[in-house]
Amino acid sequence: MALCFLLLTSILGAVCQATNMDGQVFLFTNVSIDNYVTLKQELSVPLKSFTICLRAFTELTREYSFLSVRNPTKANAFLLFHSKYPERPIAIDVDGKEMVFTATLNTPERRHICSTWDSSSGVTQLWINGKPLVRKVMKRGATIQTPLNVIIGQEHDSFGGSFDKNQSFEGEISDVHMWDHVLLPADIQQVFLNNKHLNGNVISWRDLPFEINGDVLIVPVQKGVCEDQALTVCQCKI
Repeated sequence: MALCFLLLTSILGAVCQATNMDGQVFLFTNVSIDNYVTLKQELSVPLKSFTICLRAFTELTREYSFLSVRNPTKANAFLLFHSKYPERPIAIDVDGKEMVFTATLNTPERRHICSTWDSSSGVTQLWINGKPLVRKVMKRGATIQTPLNVIIGQEHDSFGGSFDKNQSFEGEISDVHMWDHVLLPADIQQVFLNNKHLNGNVISWRDLPFEINGDVLIVPVQKGVCEDQALTVCQCKI
């Protein structure tokens, strides 16, 4: 496993067995359609609800994709996106339907973002740094069909490809987790605080099979970086 980890940092397109990425980040070094990470989880059961969480750190102010999920027939089965609208900076797309969320964000800022969606009610919510935004309703009754291709750092307009350089990510992404159900608010708070006992049952950062494409590095998280400076007690990764 250690040898595989070292090879990943130096060989483009390297594939590794599932790796515990705790304390590490993917560093997307420049703007390019060639830089992305493909996650290799196999998902055989269609999704009727989910929770997806990740951390991101970037200086970009234009639109870009954090994470893109699609199947062979649907352009955006799920998309977590930074929009071009400053007053509505975060957008999600579920089964081809886009919804933007109003928030005040600073750039650069290390952010923890969680998105939840439930098919039965259509209730969709976004959490930023442990704080919920206003709930919205979209794609009630929809089902996200498999197979799914999950890519970090690009938005794919075809299954596994067709990237746009102007939507590519530059910066750091880490702590990617996905569940096939909606987490309780208390659990989302614990994920934000990096509770090591809460791991995604579909995608887990601590058991992550992936493939690196292009110039994406694996580097340690910056020591002593607090996830939310506004917290009275700020938990830091040391």
